[in-house]
Amino acid sequence: MVNRNRVPLTGDRVLVAFALGCLGWLALYAGLTYLGQDRPGLARFTGELLYLVPVAVMLGLSVYAARRTTGRTGTAWRLLVAANVAWLFGDSVWAYYVYTTPGGDPPVPTLADAGYLLRFVLTMVAITIALGLKLRGLLDALLVAAAGAAIGWQVVISPLVPASWDPAAFVTFLYPVFSVIIFSVLVALMLTGTRRVPTPMVLFAVAYGVAVVMDAVYAYTSVLRGYTSTTWLNVGWQVELLLLCLAALVAARRPEDERHRLPANEVSFLPALVAVLVVGGLAGADLILSGQLSRVTLTVALLLLISLLVRQIVAARERTRFTEQLRTAAITDALTGVYNRRFFEEMLAADADAARHSAPLSVVLVDLDHFKSVNDTHGHPVGDAVLTEVADRLRRSLRASDLLCRYGGEEFVCLLPRTEGRAAWELAERLRLDLRSTPVAVPGVEQPLALTASFGVACATLTAGSGRLRVDELVDTADRQLYRAKALGRDRVLGCGPREQADTAPALDLPPALVWLADELDRIRGVGPRSATVSGWAWRTAAALGLDEATRLRTAAAARVHGIGCLGLACGPPLPGAADPVRAGPVQAAHLLADLADRPDLVPLLAAAHERHDGGGHPHGLAGSAIPIGARVITLCEGWADARHAAPGSPARARVALLDGRGTRYDPAVLDAFLGLVDEGVLADPR
Repeated sequence: MVNRNRVPLTGDRVLVAFALGCLGWLALYAGLTYLGQDRPGLARFTGELLYLVPVAVMLGLSVYAARRTTGRTGTAWRLLVAANVAWLFGDSVWAYYVYTTPGGDPPVPTLADAGYLLRFVLTMVAITIALGLKLRGLLDALLVAAAGAAIGWQVVISPLVPASWDPAAFVTFLYPVFSVIIFSVLVALMLTGTRRVPTPMVLFAVAYGVAVVMDAVYAYTSVLRGYTSTTWLNVGWQVELLLLCLAALVAARRPEDERHRLPANEVSFLPALVAVLVVGGLAGADLILSGQLSRVTLTVALLLLISLLVRQIVAARERTRFTEQLRTAAITDALTGVYNRRFFEEMLAADADAARHSAPLSVVLVDLDHFKSVNDTHGHPVGDAVLTEVADRLRRSLRASDLLCRYGGEEFVCLLPRTEGRAAWELAERLRLDLRSTPVAVPGVEQPLALTASFGVACATLTAGSGRLRVDELVDTADRQLYRAKALGRDRVLGCGPREQADTAPALDLPPALVWLADELDRIRGVGPRSATVSGWAWRTAAALGLDEATRLRTAAAARVHGIGCLGLACGPPLPGAADPVRAGPVQAAHLLADLADRPDLVPLLAAAHERHDGGGHPHGLAGSAIPIGARVITLCEGWADARHAAPGSPARARVALLDGRGTRYDPAVLDAFLGLVDEGVLADPR
């Protein structure tokens, strides 16, 4: 992150001391240049050897900056190290020629010029890399740079164009050209960049601004009377060198994280404004001075016009892409990558219009069971990974026209346009089986995590007399079905099912906390949602026996909480010769549960759930019809659950175990009705 408490430049003692040292050096160099006007030896020493000191220092500081910076900035500084090596090589060769050439007037061009020109090229590449411009920023920079270069051409370079070309004139002419280009690009980047230009680049721009003036004057003096070591131009070039040294030290001591560079104030109109002003200024100057437009002005105007058109096309495409990115971010869940609740509500409203004209519409709510335990046990990063994997699985199972959204927390919602209720239920059941059958493997977690989910399905129904579908309460209906699925033991699909009335027990008049306790005990025992499943079996078996609704409800409620009674009391068969308190354990448990549920009508069923049809059970040794019918149903359902748990892959073996208890442990009539339901395939196993 950006360090907002960062000490300002003036607070860095090293930088301040170095800046003061640069001023002292500049004063010393200027003094020696002054004294050397009448002393050729001193002038040569000052202009050729002492001149090399800042170049060598700049090279060392560039190496320091290259080691301290990373990313594009580090790459740029490594290129600048190579540029400064070329610079030092050029100045060293030049000094050698000055000392060895008769009269101290080196020929042009020499190897020194090759070093200087290579330094310019490497510097331009380094600047481009350091600022990492994208297409629009590059076009903006080129527009402003072209405008600046046009002015530089007319003001600085055009007067230097020689009447006849020779190698010396050509090389001399290149120095101000390169300086103008680099300076124009730097100024353009500072004016048009979308991020704030780092301080070292600002110092670079100032340094090359000085270089533009010095190189132009050098070109003039070379034409008029040649270069000498006594020239005051060396002082100007020393200013350039010292600014570049300061830029390298700033970059090394205060490296910036380019990922968090602050944005600049956008001035998107500036490139066009600069281009228009430059063309207008050049045209006005031509008309005033010569009465007609020059070819340079016409060429510049044409190039800037083409650049402006290209820039507008690029800007329009970037705005479109940016708008799409904002839209996507606004409707997408950042963690899972699926759509968010806001987008679901928008699409539900849109699909509701179609549904009101009788096009089917269904909604499926998905809630991961016991997801809080995943976060509590393994931590939130693992929980996030699980949510992402679940979202991927759900998405792969849906059609292209279906919509999957994260509804909140561990809840997802599927919007199924043109889908009837039964098809929605079947889809939800496939999703449930897919989640249940394949545990989620998470890196860093030794064992894959087993997951189940509860599903609530709702389908738009025709409003009586209108012929239109009712969609206003679609989500609320799905939510109520999801709540029922949770209350009945989780890991199930409710709503719009083909056997909805036969497959599920109605909501039972039991405290939610007691139902939760039964489910938690099942989870701890590792038997799945056994209590809820046994309750459902008891409801359907009682219905198959033709019992009245009140008896069916009472039987299902007693089966739902029966497993809690054996938590701390003796519910197993009494030991031979055991005292009455031990035999009374189931009775005590029955009264305790009935008190907790505020359901005294459950006591006879809970107390007799361990009796046997032949009278060999406990606690009272009841037999046959003396055992409440609801208790006989619960005994059989619990026996089937035990048999299926003992032989999970063999329903036939579980059936044999029940038949072995016919007339002894189990009531034959209840057993026949139960096995009839098994044969029909309407009884689901504990999941």
